Order: sequence, then structure tokens, then C-alpha cells
Amino acid sequence: MMWTSVNCLWRSVGRQAPRLLYRNVRTSVILPAKIFADKENQFAHSILAESLKPYHILRPTDIPLEEATTDGYLEPNRNLSPDALHANFLALVQHCAGTDTQISEPQFDAFARVYCEQMHHLSDDQLLGTLRALGQLPTPESTKTRNYMELWNTLDIECCRRIERWPTGQLLLVSDAWYQLGLARIGEYVWLALKKLGRKVRKLPPEQLVQSMFLCNLLRRPVFEMFDFEMNLARCIDQMTLQELGVMAMGFFKTQTQIRNPELIDQLFARLTRELDTVEDITLVSLLKVLRYSSKLPQVEPLIRLLRALEPQVERVSLLACLHMALLGCELQTCDDRLIERILQRFEKELDQARLKDMERIGLVMALFNVESESGVERRLAERLPDLMRQRLDEIMRYPRCFSNCLQFLTMRGVYDVELLGVALEPRFLQHAYRGALPGREYFHLDGCARLLGGDVYKGSLLTEKQLQQMGKLYTQYIPDREGRFKLNKTDRILVDIRDAASDLYRHLSFKHILPQYERCDLVLCYDRRQQRALPIAADCPQDYSGVILTRRHLLGADSWHDEHLATVIVVVAGWNNVIRDKDRHTGQLAMKLKQLKQLGHQPVVIYWHEWRELETSADRQDFLKRRLRQAARI
Repeated sequence: MMWTSVNCLWRSVGRQAPRLLYRNVRTSVILPAKIFADKENQFAHSILAESLKPYHILRPTDIPLEEATTDGYLEPNRNLSPDALHANFLALVQHCAGTDTQISEPQFDAFARVYCEQMHHLSDDQLLGTLRALGQLPTPESTKTRNYMELWNTLDIECCRRIERWPTGQLLLVSDAWYQLGLARIGEYVWLALKKLGRKVRKLPPEQLVQSMFLCNLLRRPVFEMFDFEMNLARCIDQMTLQELGVMAMGFFKTQTQIRNPELIDQLFARLTRELDTVEDITLVSLLKVLRYSSKLPQVEPLIRLLRALEPQVERVSLLACLHMALLGCELQTCDDRLIERILQRFEKELDQARLKDMERIGLVMALFNVESESGVERRLAERLPDLMRQRLDEIMRYPRCFSNCLQFLTMRGVYDVELLGVALEPRFLQHAYRGALPGREYFHLDGCARLLGGDVYKGSLLTEKQLQQMGKLYTQYIPDREGRFKLNKTDRILVDIRDAASDLYRHLSFKHILPQYERCDLVLCYDRRQQRALPIAADCPQDYSGVILTRRHLLGADSWHDEHLATVIVVVAGWNNVIRDKDRHTGQLAMKLKQLKQLGHQPVVIYWHEWRELETSADRQDFLKRRLRQAARI
């Protein structure tokens, strides 16, 4: 019955989105002329355009037509002066705009060709006027439309030729004209102008700094040294409004640039906390994104203060802003439980409006922070998500990895929808999601969950043995070794220290990936309680990095695994990123790992990084291990 349901769901997905399934067949893409326009960029540009500060913005003006002839563009003449030729072009634009005629009409071919040939004779003002005029034409079907493409392409070449002699103000003004035309990311001019501006970013006044960063945000490409933006911003942050800081934040985030100056990050935290009551949604989201991306351990205190201050804003701002409030502390495993509960309650009321991407991210919040609220909203929300995903088949086909990530986060909340799990692990869907490449880490997790559910509960597809082997080699960390070629991180060093300290107490200790879907290995001790001695791991135990979930049978052997007097003790190190900061609970991932270890019949023993760090001598460490193993595993 379950397999029939999966096939029905898969067929409905295929019916609703056949073009998406085969979108790689198309060899060309028709782009609308006003491409790359979006609300975030429009809002950022409106901040610059409406400011009283001297931003270099191309203002809308009427095109002067006093010199234009009525039919000059129908009988083009190469011998006309640049002024007359430009006037004829403006008349052509006026005609096309007034009659809603496309410039691709054959009667305009000759004039477009002549105008392109003579464009290098135009003055800077006429070049700028041409850019403005192109924006007043009826919207072409495509940026590749005849005549239209020739005009903007020639214009782009001519603007690039003049970059070196144009001052900063002119570079920014012409760049703004290209943005308003909707071709900033298609042409070469804006990028080349930005490269020139990048050579003197440290010396730019605040307005030019913000506008340059707006261009970085548009192109989503960093200039040579983004640190110069940070240096200049630290110098003039007090001269900028919070909206302008939001534009700067957009640029840092879209170019994937972390802010490295801790004092500057603290200032951004303080400004945002102080002006929360009046901040607009887009500015708030932009600042939250870059603060999440840039914050490190020294920023925990201002982060906590901001999280507390955000709680009264939950009902005022948009659902997307609420989502980024919830995501703010993810990198540092820091959350405010009351804030998270209120955001989840807001999502519960407006869940029907949420996109699949929003479901994925709120699923991450619920899974990572492992919240257990008094209202139980997280349980109700997690139980509603599978049915809601069934209504988003088009989105699932467009963003298949969002779907699989969402399922992974739901399993961390104890929600196992075997029908959707079967769809995600269906080979055809896997092929669609990863185009034949190795599936992502979330599939390692989903496959492990499906196997642990057992054949009586889950009857769908699973990953192949070859895929598991490849994932075991790629997605699991190397077994730590002091003399190895890989540098040990702090958690690995603790794990090795525990092994060394326990070696004086017990023999046959081994590092193993018991649950290979979790990248870090654990310390394994097989122990006979009757004889009070450690046992070696079975000789036929699968090799390391094989991707196989290790059961008691694998560790103890086929003849001994059912003996209840034999314990398989798994020592798990909980690093600082495995626990919620200032909370007495694990992250969702660690909580699920411990639950699955118990499900397999193992006895997990958790040792926290701060506990081990406080032990100074080897005797202290051995005494600690004896107590912990006796309490947790009765050995």
C-alpha cells in the first residue's frame, strides 16, 4: 500500500512539473529585458534615490525633442552631426513609446545600424541620454531582441572605453543608468567600473561607498579586496543611517564576505538593537543575515541582547523577517526560547503562505535548537509540514534539495513520513535532484533513518551499496591520529585524550563511525560485565569509511551479540557546537544520534568538552572516566 502511495505521489509530481524535469534539454533561454529586478534591489535603490545626500542617481527627466525631426530616423544619414543624430534617436524613442511600437520593427534597422556605427562620436551627456532613452522604449521580448541588443551592446562597449577617463561620480552615475535599464549584470561596464572604484575604496566618502557596495550587491561579485569596504565603513558608520547600513549589509552578504572587525560587528549589533522599533523589513533582514554570517564567539553577548530585544517585534514585521530572527543564532547555537516560541506560533498561523524554502529554514530552527516549549507549537508545526509539502509539488520539483533537507530536519523532531521518505529516496527523484552526482549529506541521514525504521515500517527505496561506500569516504571525517597528516581540532584532541586516558584502564579501545551519517567518529568499548574485561571488536566488522551502520552484531560477532551481559559502550564527545549555549540541552542532531545509538542496543556515554577541559592530571581523567562509565554503562 505504501509503495502504491509513493508511485501515485511521484506520478502527480511528474504531471504537474514535466518541464522542470526536463529543463536541461533546452539549449537557449529567453530572458525578459527587465531581468534581475527584485524587491530587495528596488528597495535599496529607493534608499539612495530618496536620500538628500549627494548620491549619483540618474533622475527621470523628459527627453528634449526640440531638435528632433519627424522622419530623420526613417532616412538615416551618416553625415549628420552627433547632436542631430542623437536628436533623431530621441525622436525614434518618442515615437515607439507613444505608439507602443517595438524597436525591432524592420523600418528601424537602418537607423539602428547607423546610430551604432556613429555612437563613438557622442558626448558623455548624449551617451547618458541614450541610456536613459533606451529605458523608455516599450519592454522588448528579450535582451536579445533585434536592434535593441545591438544598441545596448554597442553602448556597453563605448561606456567601457571611457572608464579610465571618467571620474568617480560619472562612473557611479552611468552605472546607475545601467541598473535602471535592467542590464547591469548582463553588460561589462558596471563590473569594469567597479574594478576601478575598488582601487580607491578606502578613500571614498560615505555616499560613494554605499553606492559602490550597492553595485557589488547587484553583481554578487566582490572586488579585489572587500576588506577595504570594511575599513571605510568602520571609519564612517556614524555618518550613515540604518537604511544605508542595510545596503552595506546586502553587499557584504551577497558577495559572501564576512565582516572581520569585531568592533564593527558590535557597532552594528548596537545600532540595530537601538533602532528596532522603526527598522523596515528589508533593512532588518539584510542586517540579520550579515550579523549571522559574521558573528563569532566574542559576539555572543550582543547577540543575546539583540535576541531578547527582537521578541516584541515578532507581530510587527513580515514572516520572512521572523524567519531570519529565528536563524540569527544558528551559527553560534544560541537562541532565546521565548522568541523562538513566538516565531513558531506566528508560522503556525501563517503556514499556508510559507514557501518550501521557508519550511526548510524553520525546520532547521526547530531541529537545531531542539526546543520543547510549554505550548507544544513545535510539535504541531512539525506534524503539519508533511501534509503541506504534499501541496507544494511544483516547488519540490524546482527545489528538490529543499525538500530533502526539510525531511531531514523533520526526522530530528521525531516526524517520519514514510511516504515522503520513499519519494525522496526514489532513484528517479534522486537523479532529478543531483543529476547523477553523489547525493548530499542529507541523503546519508535519510537513508540511515529509513534503515533504522526497519522493513516492517519502511518499504521504499534505499541508497545503493556503492553510494553508501562513496558517501562513507566523502562525508565522514578521518579517524583522529596525533601522528596523522590531518590537523586535529579541539574536539578530536579531546577524543584522542580520552582514548589515551582510558587505555590504562581498558584494552581493545577503537575509533569507529557507528552511525556513518554523522561525520565524527566515536570511541568504542566492548565490555563483558561477568568477566569484567574489555573485548576486541569482531574480526568481520566492516572496514572504516564503508558507510555501514554498525550494530551489536557487527561489533560483537554473530555468536555473541545477543548476550545481554556484553555491553557495547560508545563514548561521544559533545563539543561546544553540540549543545545549545546557556541551555541544558543538546542540539537536535546530537539528540538524534544518542537516540539512534540506544535504538541499536548500544550504550552511549556523553562527555562534554568543558568537563574534560577542567581535568588537569591523568589521575583526575582516569577517575572521571571510571565514574562516568560506571554511572552510564554500569561497568
